[in-house]
Amino acid sequence: MAAKLPVSLFDAADLPSPERFAAWRESIGVFLDVSLLRPGDEERYDCWAESYLVDDLVLSRCAANAQKFDRRPLRVAQDSIDHYMIQLLVEGTIDMALARRSLSFPSGQLIAFDLADTMDTVNSDFDLVSVIIPRRRLAPLLARPDSLNGAAVDPLSGTGRLLAACLASLYQSAPQLSTAEASAAAVALIDLIALAFNGVDPAGGDVPVAAGRAELLRVQNFVKAHLAAPTLGPDMIAAALGISRARLYRLFAPIGGIAEYVREQRLRRCLGDLVSAKQAHRQVAEIAYAWGFSDPTHFARAFKQRFGRTPSEVRRAAPPLARRDRPSLDPRVGDRLHEEWLAGLG
Repeated sequence: MAAKLPVSLFDAADLPSPERFAAWRESIGVFLDVSLLRPGDEERYDCWAESYLVDDLVLSRCAANAQKFDRRPLRVAQDSIDHYMIQLLVEGTIDMALARRSLSFPSGQLIAFDLADTMDTVNSDFDLVSVIIPRRRLAPLLARPDSLNGAAVDPLSGTGRLLAACLASLYQSAPQLSTAEASAAAVALIDLIALAFNGVDPAGGDVPVAAGRAELLRVQNFVKAHLAAPTLGPDMIAAALGISRARLYRLFAPIGGIAEYVREQRLRRCLGDLVSAKQAHRQVAEIAYAWGFSDPTHFARAFKQRFGRTPSEVRRAAPPLARRDRPSLDPRVGDRLHEEWLAGLG
């Protein structure tokens, strides 16, 4: 039966073994950098992936040999992909470096990744089902929307069992779903993901109290909308939103304080402008001033501490943006529709 939903297939089986990983790296490269773990691994490499566009979610199943996945700060700023990725690890293991911690996930685990954050994982030979969700659809339902990266749901818990079964069943049923059915299924899946992950202790980040969620989100949205204001700080925020400074400090204490949050958001905006071809004509100091940094020396020091390079080094190292009109991938491996879906989500 022909699929009613848009479907995208990648299958390297018809390529000579040494060419398979190169083809996969080019395809998945729309949002992840990948590398093999050992010299010679390309001689045994194989990969297969099938994806469906379910409403505005990308639902996939992928099986491949061991590899390393990365999203570095420059890549995050450059491609502007701002989605969540939830994975059901059917087989294999994943080791993840997150800040100063190391996380290990066994088979059966349900794991969340925030694609607006960095990613550093090593997968053994694996088989997984994943769904990529635009932030605008999931974040409003989360108690800790900025703390999902590296969070995991106990697969033996009630919500864990429900979510694992839902993901697997939705993938199996996708070929028979109409677009109207897919839209309803997407809503149910997102609600279930929020339910499952709201019951998980955060891997790092937001306030772990659901009662403060709406207030915290209101402050975060205000901050993001006023980053260019030189006077943005506790006094301005408290006065504009009608909350006390003490309450403001308590809300942001678990993530390092309100000042640190403002600085992080400003640094991310500066990074985005520094690697943008459209902003190449602007001086580094001009970009810093535009996002609220009044002292270029302080900005340069904070930027290097956060991203490991000076602003000028980042600008020189930024690769050109990937073209959306690249020629089609080798037809022997399928299509690359999933790339356009990812770029267009949200």
